[in-house]
Amino acid sequence: MKTSGYIKAGFLIVGFFVVLFVYGHFIEPNGIKIREVRIHSDFFSSLLENKIIVHLSDLHLSGFGKNEIKLLSMIDQIDPDLIFLTGDYIKWEGDNKPALTFLSRLKAKHGVFAVMGDYDYSDSKNSCLFCHEKGSGSPTKQHSVTMLRNSLHEININGEKIRIAGIDEGNRDLGDFNGIDILVDKNSSLLVLSHSPLAFDQLSPNNKIMMFAGDTHGGQVILPRWLFKLLGYEKNVKYNYGLYSQGNKTMYVTRGTGISHFRFRLFRPPEIAVFRFSP
Repeated sequence: MKTSGYIKAGFLIVGFFVVLFVYGHFIEPNGIKIREVRIHSDFFSSLLENKIIVHLSDLHLSGFGKNEIKLLSMIDQIDPDLIFLTGDYIKWEGDNKPALTFLSRLKAKHGVFAVMGDYDYSDSKNSCLFCHEKGSGSPTKQHSVTMLRNSLHEININGEKIRIAGIDEGNRDLGDFNGIDILVDKNSSLLVLSHSPLAFDQLSPNNKIMMFAGDTHGGQVILPRWLFKLLGYEKNVKYNYGLYSQGNKTMYVTRGTGISHFRFRLFRPPEIAVFRFSP
């Protein structure tokens, strides 16, 4: 009887892990969620009230197929005013053609803005094609996304100036910005895109900054902070996923939509982050 009980328990345990594997490998990675994020801020509501920002990150595309078409369709239905992308569009040293195709299909009323991630620089010969035509310094014609490489871009929405800065993952030294504080107009707000959330530590809490970051994947699986620390993932220890605030600065770290290292997500589904602003 005892032996029979042990066998049944063994089958249950094995079955449990098989179900977890099937769910984490085949189901959750394809279950893209729309994550609504409401930002309550007098700083930003005057500029962005009734506007919709979509934030995407960590696509890690190896091809362009039905999942990518589904993702683009979901974004089209949201009908965003702005789209922000925070890097890692390809697999490590992977083909960038699927990513360039995906970027070419993105559209928003007031523009699409992006920064590069470390994976995008893994193929050093072709990384420049995200910004420039092959063999030329001319801006790329493959998409209309504005790539921010330690640079600032200004747009005008309903007579209001919106300032968007991008921290480049290829060189995250904010000294290339001549100090990001110089970019901050004390009378206005600044939207910052960064692949790594650790750049948040370099921004002054006295400045009116809303930062968008990725890179962490929300861990891809639920793990305790001490284990992330043991594995050397400082970014997940400090800024794993969600909203973070310090003084006047705020950051959102998205789980992203893709997978790195291994195809597995467990209770950290891929997401499209949708931002709405109010006082």
